[in-house]
Amino acid sequence: MPMPKVKEITSLLQKYLSPYVKQVIFLAVILISYNVLQVLFPQILRIYVEAVSAPSLDVKVLLYSSIIYIGMSVIFRALYILLQKISQELAWATTNNLRIDMTRHCINLDMTFHNRKKTGDMIERIDGDASTLSEFFSTFIHYFIGSFFLVLGILVAVFIEGWVYGLLFLAFIMIALTAFYFVRKIASPLWKKVRESTTALFGSIEESISGLEDIRGNGAEPFIMKRFHEVSQINFKDKNKAMIYSRIYYIINVLMGAMINLGILMISYYFAGYLTTSSGTLYMLLTYGTNLLRPLRLILWQLEQLQNSMANIDRVNEYFSLESKIVDKGTKAFPVEEVNLSFENVNFGYSEDAFVLKGVSFSIPHGRTLGLIGRTGSGKTTLARLLFRLYDPNEGAIKINGIDIRNFKLKELRANVSYITQEVELFKASIKDNVTFFNKNYSEKKVEAIVNEVGLGSWLEQLPKGLETEIYSEDCGLSAGEEQLLALSRAFLKNPKIVILDEASSRLDPATEQQIDLALEKLLLGRTGIIIAHRLSTLHKVDDILILSKGEILEYGPREELLRNPNSHFSRLLQKGAEEILI
Repeated sequence: MPMPKVKEITSLLQKYLSPYVKQVIFLAVILISYNVLQVLFPQILRIYVEAVSAPSLDVKVLLYSSIIYIGMSVIFRALYILLQKISQELAWATTNNLRIDMTRHCINLDMTFHNRKKTGDMIERIDGDASTLSEFFSTFIHYFIGSFFLVLGILVAVFIEGWVYGLLFLAFIMIALTAFYFVRKIASPLWKKVRESTTALFGSIEESISGLEDIRGNGAEPFIMKRFHEVSQINFKDKNKAMIYSRIYYIINVLMGAMINLGILMISYYFAGYLTTSSGTLYMLLTYGTNLLRPLRLILWQLEQLQNSMANIDRVNEYFSLESKIVDKGTKAFPVEEVNLSFENVNFGYSEDAFVLKGVSFSIPHGRTLGLIGRTGSGKTTLARLLFRLYDPNEGAIKINGIDIRNFKLKELRANVSYITQEVELFKASIKDNVTFFNKNYSEKKVEAIVNEVGLGSWLEQLPKGLETEIYSEDCGLSAGEEQLLALSRAFLKNPKIVILDEASSRLDPATEQQIDLALEKLLLGRTGIIIAHRLSTLHKVDDILILSKGEILEYGPREELLRNPNSHFSRLLQKGAEEILI
């Protein structure tokens, strides 16, 4: 077994088992007791067999050995139940912590990672790999380590009985482990390939489900199913190949078991003149030989689990080794009072060879709102993403009160910037949890007041469970406007210094749009705001206008000044009613 792999497993076990030291120690004590009993069982049976086969029957010995054997059996079963319970609880706790760490790490990675990785791949890594490791953790201490010490205990007991038998058992174990090692060496890469093809399968399923509308709309179901069948076949073949090598372990184990029993009988026959082997001793040795089969099978099974786990650990470590390009080294506290925002010669591209924003410079004084317009692909949404550091500019700087936003603590920056997207993401949870993002620190009274403030009071009163009504349930169907108002509720509750709205007016009826306008006026009052507009009519509420074209500023200035200038691009757009510039 390659040592780096062992180090990786040891490191992972140490990291996630260290908070549970007491449970691990208790488990170790139970494990030692459990294995001592397994070594002692054949010794008690030897006494019983020798008492039965003795010329004169000693009833006392038979009775005492029977009582001891039964008592040990009861204790043995109780220890087994405890081992199972504690090891499974440890496995659940450790792997649940691993899931949490992986989820947190993935969430904190920059958008370059999320744009590159499929959702199915991330789910398989976070849940699938963690589940496999959970099974490994739950059985490793119990079965692998326990079986190792049981084999060691049997070896000691056999060597005490006779060095010839001890050498036989030792040779048998060494031959078996050597055979297992070489088969494992071949099988380990195969299991890694299985995990990769399984990830591809999950990714294919996720893509098919998320793109169902486009697939049906283009009559592409047969081609998608053909692709899915091809990916499934690859996964099936990989699993089959890996399983063939795994089954070889069992064949080797059975052959080794037959060899050890044959060896015991041959030694007891050929060395009869040198070794005094009673019927009880022979029975004990054969029992030890038979008892070696189970721990070797368990070691074998754990080696298979180890193969899977090494592939999982590789994939887990691959994720943990990724570092976010958004470095959080800021030490400055976010401004408490006024917030003046400025972009200074900002250049940015999602790839190094093509900039989406080129030389963008503008400022928004505290309390003013900027209307941002431009065709699709002009860089409007990108500009908003830079403001709360989903990405960092390649060149130039974004400043708040003259301080580069990279100098603020990332958590504080995002806590003070509220971004309301055009497509509102809602959770299958209560209205309260959707508004608070599951933050239990907000009272029901506070949330209800916010929901009323954005104009959803009458809608909320009609719901049978009020704030506890689950979104997307039979009792709670949401229109696009209600979704937007819920998103505004989140912003009101957050009480940010900067508000960015990627306006969804393009899919709202006029009445709902008016309701959102009223809520938005309240939200923007006394705050610095940016509205990515999709209708020219929306721009009546902004103070300044910025028109983007192919990532560059086409026009920028106070709205009133641009309106008074008939030659301004904004003024000409209004005269033409050119709504198409915004979509």
